[in-house]
Amino acid sequence: MSEAGELPLAVDGLTTAFRVEGRWYDAIRDVSFSVARNETLALVGESGCGKSITALSIMGLVPKANGRITAGRVLLDGRDLVPLDETEMEKIRGNAISMIFQEPMTSLNPVLPIGFQVAEALRYHTALTGEAARARALALLEHVKVPSAARRFDDYPHQFSGGMRQRVMIAIALACSPQIILADEPTTALDVTIQAQVLALLAELKSETGMAMIFITHNLGVVASIADRVAVMYAGDLIEIAPVEELFEHPMHPYTEALLSSIPRVDRDAGDLKPIAGQVPPITAMPSGCRYADRCPLRVPRCATMPPLVGLAVDPNHQVRCWVRAADESVSA
Repeated sequence: MSEAGELPLAVDGLTTAFRVEGRWYDAIRDVSFSVARNETLALVGESGCGKSITALSIMGLVPKANGRITAGRVLLDGRDLVPLDETEMEKIRGNAISMIFQEPMTSLNPVLPIGFQVAEALRYHTALTGEAARARALALLEHVKVPSAARRFDDYPHQFSGGMRQRVMIAIALACSPQIILADEPTTALDVTIQAQVLALLAELKSETGMAMIFITHNLGVVASIADRVAVMYAGDLIEIAPVEELFEHPMHPYTEALLSSIPRVDRDAGDLKPIAGQVPPITAMPSGCRYADRCPLRVPRCATMPPLVGLAVDPNHQVRCWVRAADESVSA
């Protein structure tokens, strides 16, 4: 891939299915996007829209007992990760690509000191051992601003606050200087003050290292403060992709508009909040056309067929999947 040097990660036509009561159903379909170096792409949508499944598919962590990638490629610096076996993926996870999970208390081992857990990634993926690995792990904890890191190096996860545990998770993710980090709602369980600190830390680390980041969240307020571009998902489909300022100023898909109207803002009365009627359809009962049509106030008969994701005529970098809103010639053809 000629652009691999500039695009550490490119997802192309990714489809992941799960088996439910003996039948296979697509949880995400034909998902395509790329992330450039020193760029943050926010992946947003309601719970059940496929955000975390997309991340787990990229990481090769879809449970094989009842899930599988059925189509598409995940190109990490031009190398397709989808056909790799578990042994090969273990060399890549935590090294070239890392993930910060939503709840650190369930991701950190409760019976191992946090310093040991940071050093473990270094011992596995690098030549560092013993005191060298310990020294590097301590430097990482200090880098993510864990107070009194040397004194707390041998403390256990339960002795840390939620915000500090999340910093430990970030240190583990950064240990081997990955090209890209996937952050799956890393601030959801934190109060707003600690959330702001973690977001500022991630932005600072991204700027320092030049890494790419995919930030998964349902909180559009978080998106505004950290993202460069936004990809909106609904019911397993990417329905809109745009630069962050463009998306907030000119949302095109009715679902994106509804999301923005459903969050509180300081410049708007609380009574102006508009909840989104209905719910995301389950993977076992997906409509054949636009997945949002049953909840959409703009639906037309053509919505019974699935619209393509196309760039707008006025701005090809702003893509939308909507028969009504997309005026691109390829849609009206």
